[in-house]
Amino acid sequence: MQNRHTGTDRFVVSRDKEAVTHLSPGLFPAGRQSEWSAQNRTLIFSIHPLNNKTALAVGGKKTRESLGNDTLTFDQDQRVHICGISTESDSRLAFINDTHAVFVALQQLMEEADVDDSTASAVGIKGLVKMSVLYREAMQRQSRVLADIGDPNEFIKEEAETFQAMHAVWHLLEIIYLTTNTPGLSTSIVPHFMEWLNANFPAPLAEDAHRIAGGSPTADDLARNELLWPYLKKLALRGHVSVLGNMLERLAPSQLLSASAARWARSLSQLCRKMPLSSSEETAGSFNSRWRQWNEELRGHATAIGSLLGGAGEKDESAGGDKDKALETLFAISEVMRGDLDAIAAEGEIWQDIMGATLLYSEPTAQADRLPALVGAIIEQFEESAFTELDRALVALLNHDLAEFLVHCDHIDHWLSAHISDLMDHISVLDICRRVFVVDPREHYLMALGESYLGHEDLWRVGLDYLGLCRTVAGALVMEEYVTRIPLDSDRKAEQVLRVCEVYKLDCARDRIHRQLGRQKWQRGRLGAAIAHFAQVCDHDSIGLICDQIWNAYISSGELTYGPTIDGVMASSSLSEGSGSLLHHERLQFLSKYRDFHELYAAGDFVEAGKVLLSILLCEIAPAYALGDLLVDSIPLLEGDTLVFSSEDTFELMRVAESLAQAHMKQSQQDGAIDRSEMNIFNVACTRNLARSFVMF
Repeated sequence: MQNRHTGTDRFVVSRDKEAVTHLSPGLFPAGRQSEWSAQNRTLIFSIHPLNNKTALAVGGKKTRESLGNDTLTFDQDQRVHICGISTESDSRLAFINDTHAVFVALQQLMEEADVDDSTASAVGIKGLVKMSVLYREAMQRQSRVLADIGDPNEFIKEEAETFQAMHAVWHLLEIIYLTTNTPGLSTSIVPHFMEWLNANFPAPLAEDAHRIAGGSPTADDLARNELLWPYLKKLALRGHVSVLGNMLERLAPSQLLSASAARWARSLSQLCRKMPLSSSEETAGSFNSRWRQWNEELRGHATAIGSLLGGAGEKDESAGGDKDKALETLFAISEVMRGDLDAIAAEGEIWQDIMGATLLYSEPTAQADRLPALVGAIIEQFEESAFTELDRALVALLNHDLAEFLVHCDHIDHWLSAHISDLMDHISVLDICRRVFVVDPREHYLMALGESYLGHEDLWRVGLDYLGLCRTVAGALVMEEYVTRIPLDSDRKAEQVLRVCEVYKLDCARDRIHRQLGRQKWQRGRLGAAIAHFAQVCDHDSIGLICDQIWNAYISSGELTYGPTIDGVMASSSLSEGSGSLLHHERLQFLSKYRDFHELYAAGDFVEAGKVLLSILLCEIAPAYALGDLLVDSIPLLEGDTLVFSSEDTFELMRVAESLAQAHMKQSQQDGAIDRSEMNIFNVACTRNLARSFVMF
């Protein structure tokens, strides 16, 4: 392994592995670089400053003046393509969305538990294990999707390897810190480690078994099969003792085996079936006693078989080749199963195989704290240069070197480092890394992942959640700057952005977006929607200007058509908590009541219409420019056959008219004033109405 750096500079989080950039649609044919270069062709582009769109065109690498006259001109040179640019492949979209849902659910689970205690004990190991399993199931689904792709290219192959590595790392972390970390229980890690080994580093056991059994119907045919002997050793090494026992029992009757080989095959088959298995109901002392007894029997078998091979397992020159091979295989199996470290190392092809067999046969009750000592001795047998990032990450995890582990996880995939650091934080093991890293690893990795999604047309909402849930001031600042620059090209997208602002309490960004949307709706003539947005930020001036526009349109056309607009605004304001003040806006109340007045008047309910008109004037919600029109509207009610206004009501109308006249006298021109002829008609109508009211009352 590499020598550990003594300083903390290597734990400065870096982005050594650059993300691959994807264009949709892709314009540059793979493997055509030399052809394009020979034809003086290249791509020229311009990136949009706010979204992930880029304009691309096929252009010349050299100027036309520097080329010969025989250079061909292509039609596509004149075309401009608008492409989406992203660091995420479309093949990952389903996986990203699925794991984002698990991530959000995990944060909510921990937030609910934070009422009493934010540690994993408050939520329970079972809850965290459930979330961890959901993550792994998403990785497995993605691996199956990639495996089903016919004729995969290099990128798909790399993606498949990446997801297999991510699952292996995640699964092992789950075993060490969750599955075997149940409070109050002393749980052996061995069976879980063997399950992890066979799930993530599968030997071709099923394929070999099919070939061997399918082509060997009899014991003699089985003994002749050259695939049998390495297969039996592999079964022992991986802990498949039940399958090993069945194969040995089937092999024993073969006439091609010597009598001693057949006898020891049957004996080992019986020992395989007698292998002790620990259970939660059995005490550690009882299991250790049974294990020692079984191990002693194996030791006796190994010694006896070894003596047949020459005392140390050496080949007897006088014996037949097949018989010697059978005894050699039985000896190797017995040596592995009795826990001989040299025999295990000789048979293991990868260090994970050696680690699993050592745990299974030498320390069957080992716990997680025993792993560093074992892995340290095993990896010394392998060349450092042959280790992959996956190997380095697993070794660091087994050594409980979590800072080193996170560095290698980030080299495997940025998704892995972000989510696994979040899980480590929830199980309270990330504090060790915080003392080593220059920055908080969880915050950094989540922010980096979230920022990488922001430019994607389908993942920007996911990216905002990662920024918001990283619980940092920097994340909130990035969110606030970004959400105000998102192109709001649809109402649905605008609602999503406003929802983000509400969830993460981005009040300043929310106000800016509402004002932006209000101006957009106003320019497009959607006055009701504009009023609703301005109301959310209490922009009464803009609401007043829109109401003035509505009133002026009515005065110009003489048709009252704003009823649905006002109804929609008032209905939405009554349902929305943020626009409750909209119901008390004077201009909107005026337009709403004036609409009611017209509807009552048109229905012939003159008495109620008069009451509404008078209330508009008395409440003083009407703007000054509309008073003259309101007084003119009262003339038909004053002159009608039905007495609508009492003497007191008439005096109120006259008071309003007098106030309007005085204001007109003070200014050379006053909006809302009525001309002299209309005023005379109004005065005569009031006089007649007073006379009628005195007679009737």
